[in-house]
Amino acid sequence: MNTPSQAMPVVFIPALLCDEQLYRDVITALGDAIEPHVLLSPKPRLEDSVADILSRAPARFALVGTSYGGNLALEVALAAPNRVTALWLMGCNPAAPQKGGPDLAGGLEATPDAVFDMLAGLVVHKDAAAQAAIFKAMALRVGGPAGAAQARALGVRPEAASRLGALTMPALVLWGEQDALVPVAVGQALAAALPNAQFEVLPGCGHLPTLEKPAESAAMLTKLLKMGQARAT
Repeated sequence: MNTPSQAMPVVFIPALLCDEQLYRDVITALGDAIEPHVLLSPKPRLEDSVADILSRAPARFALVGTSYGGNLALEVALAAPNRVTALWLMGCNPAAPQKGGPDLAGGLEATPDAVFDMLAGLVVHKDAAAQAAIFKAMALRVGGPAGAAQARALGVRPEAASRLGALTMPALVLWGEQDALVPVAVGQALAAALPNAQFEVLPGCGHLPTLEKPAESAAMLTKLLKMGQARAT
């Protein structure tokens, strides 16, 4: 086992309306091999959250992001690539946001409970009732106003796809085969655009792999951290 001084610093950025519980089982599985930092920064512009997270993150760290948190992780890595030793992305879309979609931010401000219920039916595999309940509990803790800020940031996010070639650190792009929000093809294209990325698909999994398949996710993160260790030293 690693001693605490040898632990790899890892920054985890949760998905929209999620908190540290999204990664809890993965963090527990890795034990003292990592020094975890779960950072939330619900601001209405990703660039403001980037500055906030970089001010609180270790000097060098592996970076994990899911969905909204994956988009934010991409911007963090692009802003400070020399600080990021490895990158793990799930369920995020590096393209510019589509116009004319539903007003998620407005819904989270006006009727948050209804939006929580709606999203709980989409973010996990249809048979993952326990994980859907965990998502709703996280959403209640994060709250509608913070979720609205996150949704606004996603709605005005900069296009990242054309900038991905600058991210040369080892990367893992992990997708749920039954992701109802972001198709697997988006993950394939994201991995293909990253110079040193591996793409993996989890069968029977929806939008939140670390919540739905924590053991498999932890095993993949362990492999990624071994690749990132060389970059950190």
